[in-house]
Amino acid sequence: MKSHGLYFLLACLAMAGCRHTADKPLFQLMSPAATRVAFQNQLNERKLNIVQYLYYYNGGGVAAADVNRDGLEDIFFTGNEVGHFLYLNKGNFQFDDISASAGVNQNKGDWSTGVTICDVNMDGWVDFYVCQVGDYKGVKGHNLLYVNQGDLTFMEQSAQYGLDFSGFSTQAVFFDYDRDGDQDVY
Repeated sequence: MKSHGLYFLLACLAMAGCRHTADKPLFQLMSPAATRVAFQNQLNERKLNIVQYLYYYNGGGVAAADVNRDGLEDIFFTGNEVGHFLYLNKGNFQFDDISASAGVNQNKGDWSTGVTICDVNMDGWVDFYVCQVGDYKGVKGHNLLYVNQGDLTFMEQSAQYGLDFSGFSTQAVFFDYDRDGDQDVY
């Protein structure tokens, strides 16, 4: 009988701890005006739409990485009918749009499907590999490799690395598959 009373007391204590409190939420939505991150992947259904391409409304991908090695995560957005955007983290949730000066905003109209953070040349600087759809219903894109130059600029070098595939590409991963000390891609 005593054990039933103990279990009842423990159950009451557990339930008392489960009641709803009006604590502060874990996350707070911050406006584009406050953060200066205003990326929008605007789509125009005149050329291509969900009936023609099943993945029309899938996002192109976003990556968070420290591109300038200052200890702050920067944000890279891929666009479909808009260019790619790179926002440099200045701290305290403040970002600067460096897309044009970084050289990542030139591929408007290509259909991005994913972005991978990598270090393709193993120089210690973060690179971005953007997967895209190409040769489909007027979409002419190919996968892009933005190689970090270490000075907040990137060079598109997918052809130089043999990674400019054009077709149906979704996502990639870089790793040393054959254990020869360099990066392979799957």
